[in-house]
Amino acid sequence: MKQKQFAAISISELVKKAGISRMGFYRNYNSKEAVLIDYFGQYVTPFYQILTQLPEKNPVVISHAYFDYVNAHSELFEVLISSGAEDILSKRFNHFVSQFYVNNVRTISFEGDYARYWNSFIAAGLFRMTIDWIKDGKQAPVDLMAKIALKVAG
Repeated sequence: MKQKQFAAISISELVKKAGISRMGFYRNYNSKEAVLIDYFGQYVTPFYQILTQLPEKNPVVISHAYFDYVNAHSELFEVLISSGAEDILSKRFNHFVSQFYVNNVRTISFEGDYARYWNSFIAAGLFRMTIDWIKDGKQAPVDLMAKIALKVAG
């Protein structure tokens, strides 16, 4: 994906690079998008687990930890963006943000339509903010990004 747009990568290229058969590929994945979702999840899941294990779900700490994480793993985001896989990243990102809010943030009611639309709003805003920050070369400091996210989502 560093050399080729995601849409232009074939299953044949993937299996050759991975050193597996097409049958082996399809035993584990139904599409190349599924591979990307799994790969992204391997980076996000440990971060999600760290956040859920914080003794206090302080919005200041969470916002800062999030942008520290993105800053440390920005190459992954940059490759996904430059290869045209931003939409796939967005869907998975929304899943993790929604899951985190539903399971860990108890300051407001998270049931029914309220939860659904609140999660959509927060996930989309945080995603767009993150993507723009990365595209801008992360010129704004982590502290500023965390403060902005805190005001919107905290």
